[in-house]
Amino acid sequence: MAKDVRAFIKESAKGYMEQNAQQGGSGAIVFDLSVGTSPQTLPVVMDITSELVWAQCVPCPTCTRLTPPGTPTFLPNNSDSVDRVHCASKTCGRMIPGDHGCDHDSDLCRYAEDFYGAANTSGFLITDTFSFGTTPVPDVVIGCSLDVMEPDLAGASGFAGFSRGPLSLVSQLDISSFTYFIAPLDDPAGESFVSWSWGADDDLDIAGAPATENQNPDLYYVKLTGVMVDGQLLTSIPAGTFNVQADGSSGVFLSTTLPVTYLEVAGYRALRRELVSRFRSEGMAPVNVASDLGHLCFLTEDFTSAKVPRLALVFDGDAAMELKVENYFLAVTGGHTCLTVLPSRFGSVLGVLLQAGRNMTYDIQGGQLKFQTTTAMVAAGAPAPERVSLMIMATLLVLLLGQRSLL
Repeated sequence: MAKDVRAFIKESAKGYMEQNAQQGGSGAIVFDLSVGTSPQTLPVVMDITSELVWAQCVPCPTCTRLTPPGTPTFLPNNSDSVDRVHCASKTCGRMIPGDHGCDHDSDLCRYAEDFYGAANTSGFLITDTFSFGTTPVPDVVIGCSLDVMEPDLAGASGFAGFSRGPLSLVSQLDISSFTYFIAPLDDPAGESFVSWSWGADDDLDIAGAPATENQNPDLYYVKLTGVMVDGQLLTSIPAGTFNVQADGSSGVFLSTTLPVTYLEVAGYRALRRELVSRFRSEGMAPVNVASDLGHLCFLTEDFTSAKVPRLALVFDGDAAMELKVENYFLAVTGGHTCLTVLPSRFGSVLGVLLQAGRNMTYDIQGGQLKFQTTTAMVAAGAPAPERVSLMIMATLLVLLLGQRSLL
């Protein structure tokens, strides 16, 4: 169920953004991994909804590769610490679902991975040493991709899966929490970053609750309870709209690769009605036809002078995430400005545009999201975001060296 939901949402949102978005940049969080001995630097896209860590590898004569020339490429033969994962290994047999191309135990363990909804990549699994500062971490599983069916990886070599799955970077490094910051599209000087560490930060607003048995175990859920417009809670949203259902459907989870946000239909319709009502009171009407309830757009020339209602998300415990207009409206083609919140019957996802401009910290063990704007963090004396600073505690990483038995 959850796999179908993610594929549907990512594919439809990718098409929406390709057709409409005028502003540059996808909001992807790209950071460097140091892989191999001697280390090779590989920029990767952080994806908290996928598991596998993979990078484009040296091409083969029969490979299909749509990435542009100059895309960073991992050269396994240049690493003294690389090792192939074979079909007889526990990693191949138990942790990677699907067809691995295994006819014999000695065959290489192969994979096919979807990303960005409609794109995919395939290759074989290897292990190699990852280096964080001066600390090496051996035997990390990574995909060596031969076929890459996507021309735009935001300048990256591949993806770093941050889900709860056993082969994600989070699981392999035993990370207990991670923080990311998505630079707003209207801030050309902004820098996205990701960091991870151990320990708690009690200075942040908290949203969410420990995961329940009905949720997809690999995703990062938050317990959204409502939406406010200009400080008023939308009481027209039925209670429990955003809850996980008994069959595991619905619920609200986070994405770092999906640009737009999807809300369950009942929540979306209530929000759309309220926004239309408030804009009409200012003499502005949507440009959508009456039958098109899946989008909400206005003429940009009217929108720029309008008083735009301010939105806030309300989470369990009354933690409110106040949003800027840029978090939920975007200028698109045709002289229109559109709401970047869309309806879904498959659950809700908080996308990149909505999360931009604030530090998002997810406590994996507690199942809680902690968020804070950079303005608030600077005022509180906390450091402002820096360019891709991987804050790993070396003493704890050393403890990991003897703790993995993936093969």
